Amino acid sequence: MDQKVWNLLKSKPLQSLPVLGFFQNYDLDKVVRHGEFLLLVGTSDYPWAYLCGDNPEELFALLEKFDYATQYFANVEEWMLPILTHRHKIDWKLSTHRYYLAPERTVDPPDVESRRLDPSLAGYVFENSAYKDFTSELYIRDRLDMDVSAGIWIENKLVGWGMTHDDTSLGFLNVLPEYRGKGLGESILRALILEKRKLDSAIFVNIEPHNHQSINLIKKLGFSYDREVSWVKLT
Repeated sequence: MDQKVWNLLKSKPLQSLPVLGFFQNYDLDKVVRHGEFLLLVGTSDYPWAYLCGDNPEELFALLEKFDYATQYFANVEEWMLPILTHRHKIDWKLSTHRYYLAPERTVDPPDVESRRLDPSLAGYVFENSAYKDFTSELYIRDRLDMDVSAGIWIENKLVGWGMTHDDTSLGFLNVLPEYRGKGLGESILRALILEKRKLDSAIFVNIEPHNHQSINLIKKLGFSYDREVSWVKLT
């Protein structure tokens, strides 16, 4: 990555969290810059164009340069949407609230033992996912192979798990319905945080606004709200 691009990203430490995370794992295919606004393209499940900047005029000019070479956009803030859809319509949009955990926040070890998930469990995780429209078994297998994960087994049955998304944010936290209310989700999240800290990685999550249970959990562990962001597929 070009030093000027790197410096621009580092000058926006919270906005660039998922951008830096994504390109830790995936090749940088293309960079478009206008002023201090950046668009960086890389491919995980789709060729994602990550946006980072705060000037509407610069974003408009940047998109004209880019000419919508991909229809998939990430790190999209609400004010960006009218500009992004100037020439296109939204096919689908997944909106979340981003929370981050400051390095100085102390997190206790989990109460329930967990262990890393083998990539062979990707099909099981996918079949029990609430986000089948936004993910795939191949994507989950890729994440299990490339980054941290944590699962809890009861009587040899995987009953709860968590891992990371392609931008290295913590996610896919899920406990089977019959095992909820026992603190397993919190134990999984604590395990993931401690594993990320061993790697000296930034820790953040993206949660849908209506998921009050997960929001309450991460607030309990010391996460702070950053901003609303979306993943957008245009037509």
